[in-house]
Amino acid sequence: MCLYSTVNAQEFSTEQCLKDLKLAADNANEVSAKILAPQTYKKALAAQGKANSSSKKAKYICEQAKKSSLYFRSATENAKLASQILKNLILNRRNAIKVNGPNKYLSKWQKAERKFVLANKSIENGNLERAKKLNIEAAKDFNEIELLCIKDELLSEAKLKISLAKKEKADRYAQITLAQAQKFLDMADQELTINRYNFDVVTNITNRSIERSAHAIFLSQLIQNTQDDLITTEELIIQWETDLEKIANSADIYPLMTDGYNSLTNSLVKYIDILRNEKQYLEQDQKDNLIQIADMKEEIRNLDERLGGATQERETLIQKIEAQARVKEQFDKVEKMFNSAEARVFRENNNVILRLIGLTFESNESKIIKESIPLLVKVEKAIDVYPRSEIIIEGHTDSQGDDQLNQKLSQLRADSIKQYMINAMRVKSYRIIATGFGETRPVANNETALGREKNRRIDIVLHSSQSNEIN
Repeated sequence: MCLYSTVNAQEFSTEQCLKDLKLAADNANEVSAKILAPQTYKKALAAQGKANSSSKKAKYICEQAKKSSLYFRSATENAKLASQILKNLILNRRNAIKVNGPNKYLSKWQKAERKFVLANKSIENGNLERAKKLNIEAAKDFNEIELLCIKDELLSEAKLKISLAKKEKADRYAQITLAQAQKFLDMADQELTINRYNFDVVTNITNRSIERSAHAIFLSQLIQNTQDDLITTEELIIQWETDLEKIANSADIYPLMTDGYNSLTNSLVKYIDILRNEKQYLEQDQKDNLIQIADMKEEIRNLDERLGGATQERETLIQKIEAQARVKEQFDKVEKMFNSAEARVFRENNNVILRLIGLTFESNESKIIKESIPLLVKVEKAIDVYPRSEIIIEGHTDSQGDDQLNQKLSQLRADSIKQYMINAMRVKSYRIIATGFGETRPVANNETALGREKNRRIDIVLHSSQSNEIN
């Protein structure tokens, strides 16, 4: 009797039964059995509720707990099977959820979700063929929902812009440009259909569509204004020509448009091509310098291996490398002192040139105006970077006016800067040379207003011999 009581107590230990139940429930939840095996999981929950009743006897609780555990284990197995059979469906459903498919396309979502639930129930009921069929159908539905959401996200702005363009009557007054916007939108839509995750490419295409729509709006409004006599055709053309003149002036090209825009267009294209080639040359020159430095370092290593210790050749190479590094460091430091409106900083051989774009004088005057003082303070800091350099102040004018007067004015302005350096910057006079070149050394086209402005300038040349260049 005593032995029977002990066995009976172990068999119906509520603590152990509930512990086993919890383990089975955790395993089921871990494989998402609630979603992938809903019928069996529901039965497990019902039995679990009864097992958790504190008013029942231990035997009843354990019976319900074991029953619930059995259902949970069955749900776990069904969920694992569903994960294999419905692999594509589950993945597509998850992707649709990530892009907020249930909220954006509720009707389509509900339809696909019903198929998903039926597919899971079919697996629980052992009808695997039906489950596989539903897997294909529902996976396709969720895939479509995800694609629709992605298209909404990436194409919405372009669609809105086309709609705004149509409200501005671009479909009537700017049909070609609006058609271009629609074409780019269609291309983006097609690209997403082929590869929905190619976001960078699609973004670039939609941006082009947005730009074309915006331009269609501009053209539509402009054309309507000309028709309403708010602006004449001649005024419109003059507006465009004024903009072209600004571009031409920046490129230092005389904006000749006597017979249309072909000549100016060709000149601008040629100018841009030259700049591009110069840029490529400079980039290649920089690469060559880096290679040269790397070769020097390699030569040092080879010398060390062959000769060991310090040698004259080794010291010479080290000095060259250090000199090049310090020259670059000094130049970079000076270059960063000025913004584009203040000065252009560049090198010519051993010279560092400060072209003081922001330094101006009153017409036909050489007196330094107070607005130029902050720029000259920066010039002083630049000079301090090269304490042993010779300072050459060059005065230049444009070609307007008398040659001799221009020569005299340029000299007076250079002398004015020299005197300021001596008095305000405390630079030794023997370091400074002031020279006026008048109109003899233009850097831009004197036929344009912007070109003449560039030619009226003060250049500060910081000259260092090769031996004194680095300090």
